[in-house]
Amino acid sequence: MNTMLFGLTLAVAAPNLKDPPKTLPTIVGEWEVESLTTNGMLSNTTPGLIYTFTTDGKWLIHRDGQVIGATTNRGFTMDQKTNPPSVDLVSNSKAANTLRLVGIFKIEKDTLTICGTRQQGAERPTKFESTEGSQITMYVLKRVKKD
Repeated sequence: MNTMLFGLTLAVAAPNLKDPPKTLPTIVGEWEVESLTTNGMLSNTTPGLIYTFTTDGKWLIHRDGQVIGATTNRGFTMDQKTNPPSVDLVSNSKAANTLRLVGIFKIEKDTLTICGTRQQGAERPTKFESTEGSQITMYVLKRVKKD
């Protein structure tokens, strides 16, 4: 009887088990460009254009297995705690004419959507849309499946 009361006391006094921490979305990985819309106009994209985001904050563009453009001068930062999560993509960071895309992103299953602007001094987008004259580009990418 005492053993049963002791066990009951422990069970009641035990701390509540918490849900495991929620995994935040990350763009790290390989993504194939599915569509690209700028100023509300869908651009023609050819299959095989791959964006790779690395764990050390670099990003590369590949086409047909070949790296396109600068390999070490592209970087990205993301803040997964904002709503929606934010991302900045920097091209040619060592040049005087550094290009920066200021944007937001979302991941739904195996689809990454990045919506941003390169317009100097422009506000970060708050919606996933690219309308005529907006100077906003929206990328829709699919996660590359590993065999």
